[in-house]
Amino acid sequence: MYAEKFRSRVALAAATVAAALLLGACGGGTDDSAAPGAKDAGAPRQGGTLTVALQSSSQSANPRAFTDTSAVYVNRQIFDSLVDQDPATGEILPWLASSWHVNETATEFTFHLRSGVTFSDGTPLTADVVKANFDDIIANKAKLNPAIVPVVQALTGAKVVDPQAVTVSFAKPNAAFLVNAARVAFAIQAPATLALPWDQRVDKVVGSGPFVLESFSPNQVTLNRRDGYTWAGGSLHTAGAAHLDKVVFKVVPESGVRTGSLKSGQVDAINDVPAADIRTLRDSGQQVVTSPSPGLVWGLVPISARAPLDDANVRRALSLAVNRTEVRDTVLTQDFATATSVLAHTTPGYVDLGTSLTFDPAEAGRLLDAAGWTRSGDNVREKDGKKLTLVAAWFRISSAAQKSLELIQAQLAKVGVDLQLLEQTGLQIVDGLKQVKYDFFWTNGTSADGDILRSSFSNAAPNYYRIPDGPLQPLLEQQLSAGDPAARKQLLAQAQQQIVQQTLYLPVYEQTTVLAAGKKVHGLELAAGAGLAPLVNVWLS
Repeated sequence: MYAEKFRSRVALAAATVAAALLLGACGGGTDDSAAPGAKDAGAPRQGGTLTVALQSSSQSANPRAFTDTSAVYVNRQIFDSLVDQDPATGEILPWLASSWHVNETATEFTFHLRSGVTFSDGTPLTADVVKANFDDIIANKAKLNPAIVPVVQALTGAKVVDPQAVTVSFAKPNAAFLVNAARVAFAIQAPATLALPWDQRVDKVVGSGPFVLESFSPNQVTLNRRDGYTWAGGSLHTAGAAHLDKVVFKVVPESGVRTGSLKSGQVDAINDVPAADIRTLRDSGQQVVTSPSPGLVWGLVPISARAPLDDANVRRALSLAVNRTEVRDTVLTQDFATATSVLAHTTPGYVDLGTSLTFDPAEAGRLLDAAGWTRSGDNVREKDGKKLTLVAAWFRISSAAQKSLELIQAQLAKVGVDLQLLEQTGLQIVDGLKQVKYDFFWTNGTSADGDILRSSFSNAAPNYYRIPDGPLQPLLEQQLSAGDPAARKQLLAQAQQQIVQQTLYLPVYEQTTVLAAGKKVHGLELAAGAGLAPLVNVWLS
């Protein structure tokens, strides 16, 4: 036992995570070639450079500024978290903390730190450093990525117990905190990084991870192996430093170029493998890793503060006009599942609401007619002289995003809705949401806990999606403090039902992580939540 954690409410939540992940594994989420290097390839070879082609830029080496796939892939190599999570069972495992204790109300989390840990600049890890990290989170709450703000909404601070122990406290029960503490967004940063102004924490960060940042630019990130690293997370089953000398992440936005670069040997691995290339890569002998991702499915979040999306019947009509199966079958492959809820089926607390997410364009038209939106001469509906034109903002973090949105655009056009697609950068998206510039935002979120519903749909500040008050909000808070797994699951089910009934989200399809690697790559692993695990076990033959 790492501590008395299994007597706490957090343990009950973790047990739910484990059950969901096991169910996902039974569904065959990873194909036969999903363990690169699993075949007998001899002893690991030291040295070499692993080159990974990413679909989009990581934007920042500050793990609390951006939480998209590319940022997580890069920053996970630089920073360690207090705890780890087993991707197969959901169990919380030691990392920077060798043990921990949670009080009975899940409001205080005491972490006992592993001895001998240092940051790459030589600074030792102490309780004071961990406290400083949580103080920094509170001080910069307005600047945090919107996806992580709800996790720390009730954070009151951290207290040093002794030089190697620290207690993190919340004003309300936070049963999901250990799962969130395993995310790179809550990784521990060196004092040298915390001393920098927030806007300078882009390319000058210092972590305790297995790799050190050498250079950072929008199109390429280079990391160097850190000698003496001996504290990898428990899920990696190793005590040693990385085998690789370097890791280079290159941005290759064109999917065909990424695939071609892997097949020609110009890069060693690629992320976001396009659906059309999965079979081609398999047939050519490349290693393909697929894993269904738990969390919030891909979809459109309506900004209901903007008319006419303040009308629940209009939102409902738009959901009915989306043919989810057509999007999956046209843009993706059978490796992806159509959405049957707001949460992916591998997420703890998932409930099947597929019967409420049907495709019914006739009913969509009836609802729009009843709301006063009638077809005009150009087939676009209008009301009081105003066209039913809506703007959906998106940014290029998935190869399927543009084609999916273009098909949804065509589907909505058939019921008289003019959907305009606006590609933005990550920074533009954050600014646009703050200023309520968009009608929709195309998004998803990966998390191995159903509390991602609160992270996404809480109307606590900053409430970028302008979620209105209603019966959903108490459900999101109650599930976080529920001690009984069955009771928590029921609360999460009710929350999903409220989101679907009020059409606070238009779910489309579940995310599946698809990576591909060349034959010489061994030991590539996915972490809990289907992100890229720290590359300490990866080697090149």
